[in-house]
Amino acid sequence: MILSYIDILASEVSKFAEKLWTSCSCVIQIVEPQAFASVDDMKNIVMKINKLENERSISPWDDEQIPEEIVLFTGFSYGGLSELPENKYFSSSMGSTIAEEIGMYGHRPSVLMDMLAGKRVDVDVEVRSYKRSFYGDCSPFYLETAFQLVYQLFTTEVTPDDEVIKRVMQVKEETILARERDPYTSFSNRAREINYGNSYFFRPFGISDLQKVDPLKACEYFNTCFKDPSTFTVVIVGKIDPTVAVPLILKYLGGIGKPPEPIFHFNCDRIKSLPFKFPKSMTREVVCSPMIEAQCMVRICFPIELKHGTMEEEIHYTGFLAKLLETKLLQLLRFKHGQIYSASVSEFIHGDLPCLTGDIGGDIRINFSCDPKISLKLVDMALNEILRLQEEGPSDQDVESILEIEQRAHENGLQENYYWLNLILGSYQSRIYSGDIGTSFKILDETRSKVRKSLTPLMMQLALRRIMPHNNPHTVVILMPQTSWFKRIKSFSKWTLYGIDMKVGHLTIFPTINYDYE
Repeated sequence: MILSYIDILASEVSKFAEKLWTSCSCVIQIVEPQAFASVDDMKNIVMKINKLENERSISPWDDEQIPEEIVLFTGFSYGGLSELPENKYFSSSMGSTIAEEIGMYGHRPSVLMDMLAGKRVDVDVEVRSYKRSFYGDCSPFYLETAFQLVYQLFTTEVTPDDEVIKRVMQVKEETILARERDPYTSFSNRAREINYGNSYFFRPFGISDLQKVDPLKACEYFNTCFKDPSTFTVVIVGKIDPTVAVPLILKYLGGIGKPPEPIFHFNCDRIKSLPFKFPKSMTREVVCSPMIEAQCMVRICFPIELKHGTMEEEIHYTGFLAKLLETKLLQLLRFKHGQIYSASVSEFIHGDLPCLTGDIGGDIRINFSCDPKISLKLVDMALNEILRLQEEGPSDQDVESILEIEQRAHENGLQENYYWLNLILGSYQSRIYSGDIGTSFKILDETRSKVRKSLTPLMMQLALRRIMPHNNPHTVVILMPQTSWFKRIKSFSKWTLYGIDMKVGHLTIFPTINYDYE
C-alpha cells in the first residue's frame, strides 16, 4: 500500500499503515474531484478489499509465475512526410487513415475483424516525419497470422472507394470541428506555432486543408510507403521458438516481392529535416478560450542544442536534467506552496537519427495547471528556481534520488519486452550505428554508465548551464478562460507589466495534428 503525506516521518506512516493491512499488494488511489480522503474512507476501502480476499474474489497474484508471453515486432524504413512539398502533404498525410478504412490488409475492417475473432494479434502502421513503420503484437501461437497481415500490407493495392472516402472525410471533418471547440487544442496549437514556426508541417489540420485532400493521391502515397521490403529493418522481441519463427519469417516476410525499381529515390543520409524555428527572443503569450469550467494550463519551453561530438552523452544529461527540474518544481510549487497538483518536465529531441547530420535541436518543456489568478506568479517562481539551480546547483540528495529513480526504471524495464524492443530500435536508429547492431548497443550502454558515474551536483549544474544557458530565450504560453471585455481590459496592464502579449480577440482554433516529431 502506498500513502503520500507531507512532513510526516516514515515511522509514522508505517504505524498508520498497520491499521490498513491487506494480504495482497495493492495501491489505493484518491482521484479528483474528491479533494481529500478521511481515515474512515480509507478504512472502508480496506474493509472492502479484505472482504473480497476472504471471499476469494481476488485471484492470487505472483509476479514470478506470470511470464510475459507477448511477441512484439516493428519494421521501419527511413523517409516520410518531411520529404513532401506543401501541395502533396495534406493528401499524403491522410493516406493511412483512408487506407485503414478501405482495408490495407486486403479486406474491409469489418471482414478482417471477423477473421481475427478470438486471435490475439494486432498490426498497425505509422507514417511519420522521418520514418515509415509497421508494428504490432501477438501471442506466440498467432505469429503466423501476424506475418500474414504484414505480407498482405505489402502486397495489397489500396484504391479509393467513393462510399468509404465520403465517410472518412465526414468523420475527419467532425473531428476537426470537435477539436476547434476544445480549449486545450487552441493552447497546444499556439504553443507549437510559437516554438516551431508556422511551416505547414506544424500547422493544425483545418477544414480548408481537408478540402485539399485528393483521395487518389492519398492512396498512391500509402501504397508506395509499404511496397519495397528491402528498405525495411524488422525487430522481433518475445517468447518465440526460432525453429518455428524463422521458417515463418522466410515464408511471409522473405516472400514479399521486391519492386524492379526503387520506390523512394533517397537514402538515410539525405533525408530532409523539419524546419524547426525557435523564437530568437523571449516570448510570452496568453491564449484565451471559452470554457464551461475555468481552467488554466501553463507551458514553459526552453530550446536546447546538443553538439554532434558528444551527442549520446548530452541526450542522457538532458534526460537527467528533465527529471531534476520536475522533482524540484514539484517540491516548490506543490509541496512547499500547495499551488499545483502536478507538474511534468519532458525533453524533446528533434532527431537522433543516422540520416541527420550536424548538431541536434530540441526543447525542454515544463507543464502544469493552476489557478488562473496566480499563473504569472508561478511562472516567475519556476524560472527563479531554475536560475537558482544554475547558480547553486542541486544537492547531493537530489542527484542520489534521480540516479535511484533512473536505475529502478532501468531494472524494471529489463523485465519487459517493450523495453528491449525500444532498446534495439534505438541502437539501430542512433547516429552511432554504422552497420553493427552489437557495437551500437555496447556504446549506448557504456555511455549510460559513463554519465551515471560522472553525475555529481557539480556536473548536473554544469550540464544545466550548458544545455539551458541563462541568456537563452524561452517561451511561456498560458491557457486562460475567456472572460468579458471589461475584465480583459482591466487586467491588460497587469499582463503587459509581466511582458506577456494577451490575445483578447476571438481565436480561430484549428485541431492538432498529433505528430511525435522525430
